[in-house]
Amino acid sequence: FQMNRAAMFSTYMAEKMELNETQQQLVYDVMLARVYNSYATIKARNLTAQADKQAVYKSEYKNAQEKLAAEFGAKDARKMMTLSNEARKNAENK
Repeated sequence: FQMNRAAMFSTYMAEKMELNETQQQLVYDVMLARVYNSYATIKARNLTAQADKQAVYKSEYKNAQEKLAAEFGAKDARKMMTLSNEARKNAENK
């Protein structure tokens, strides 16, 4: 599930931002870490309350944005994270 989710995010971002293969792989790695770390933290802490889960998601979102900013700059990192949210919402509405 996590790998499919990361692939969906990175493919969507690559298409929208015309990323090359190397850049797309980096984005995939960052998104995979984001999704996996969120899942692992929620399971390890046995979190069930939506507010607790949201705090984990927010923290991992921030970490992913910082990693992307280090590689692509703050402006493009923000755009990528916005696109990842857009991809998630599109997938949920299918």
